[in-house]
Amino acid sequence: MDFCDRAARARLKARAHTTVLAAAALAGVLVYPMLAKAAPAVGTVAPDFALKDLSGRNQRLSEFRGEAVVLTFWASYCGPCRSALQSAGAAVADRDAPAVALGVSLDRDNDRAASVAGSLGLSYPSLLDAGQSVGRLYDVQHLPLTLLIDRTGTVRQIWASEPVPAEVLIQHIRELDP
Repeated sequence: MDFCDRAARARLKARAHTTVLAAAALAGVLVYPMLAKAAPAVGTVAPDFALKDLSGRNQRLSEFRGEAVVLTFWASYCGPCRSALQSAGAAVADRDAPAVALGVSLDRDNDRAASVAGSLGLSYPSLLDAGQSVGRLYDVQHLPLTLLIDRTGTVRQIWASEPVPAEVLIQHIRELDP
């Protein structure tokens, strides 16, 4: 085999690889946005997840099926999040509006999140999402983010960027089907 044949084959192989790579890149640009998960919307099932709570126990959202859930994403550096966490606690304490609350801290430091939860006297589990995988799954872009999930796991309400008053949460919990 002479040098010219080898060079011609190498050029042909390089062109084929370039074509395949270009096609893959184009497919990624066109197809990936359609496959990417979007934030849960009202009327859709809340994506399940498992995280450790601040005491190290595993908690899974699906364990709360059959109960209404007030799910609040928060971080220690977010001032309005403190009000959102307290509102969630007050709402689930109302006996006429049976629900459970879960907080999901986007802090990377368990001690810092535990300090905030302790200072607020939270009586419900706060879960640590140090890798922020659940935050990405729920497309958390603004804090606080509060979702009301019904007994079947369907998202019924979403509030972003502002704390939801406890009275509003209680009203929406009461409106859920028993």
